[in-house]
Amino acid sequence: MRNRLAVLATVFGLFVAATAQAGHHLWVFTEMYSNASGSVQFVEMFTAANSEQGVGPFTITSTTHTFNFVTNLPTATTANTWILCATSGFGSLPGGVTPDYIIPGTFFPTGGGTLNYASGVQTWAYGVVPTDGYHSLLRNGSTAVNSPQNFAGQIGQIDLAVPAFGGWGLALLIGAMLLVASGLLRRRQAATA
Repeated sequence: MRNRLAVLATVFGLFVAATAQAGHHLWVFTEMYSNASGSVQFVEMFTAANSEQGVGPFTITSTTHTFNFVTNLPTATTANTWILCATSGFGSLPGGVTPDYIIPGTFFPTGGGTLNYASGVQTWAYGVVPTDGYHSLLRNGSTAVNSPQNFAGQIGQIDLAVPAFGGWGLALLIGAMLLVASGLLRRRQAATA
């Protein structure tokens, strides 16, 4: 009788332990963003299922780097939520939201590569990521205005686009200002002479 109880208790304990483990395998990559230097980047993941909080022991590997989640999400209520992995300071940018996890700058190459979650549970072989500071790459290969969303449901939109007067535009503006100033100086000298 004791042996049967011991066996039943062991089986029950294994069943409870197995059902208490948190899932992690239903997260999919949805969006990635980078500025031109790669100092500001984010990767976003989504799940439609509950009980997918067990990301802690897993990684995201890019073509060049690996990120360890280390901690699980705070709740098993994960249905229709996102995970936002972004570079340090992302939440303090205008339009930024607090990331759930911090990745290093230049985490992924912008010319194309592969993201891999949990040793192949989810992979994304992606193409060129926009680096204009405004658009992001979506999982379906299209580009759109960035829309980072964190686990708490906060949605942002950052704009790090370079102003129109970058490069040659700025040089032309300064040249025009110098021409106008020299013309005013000549008029002034002619009026006092």
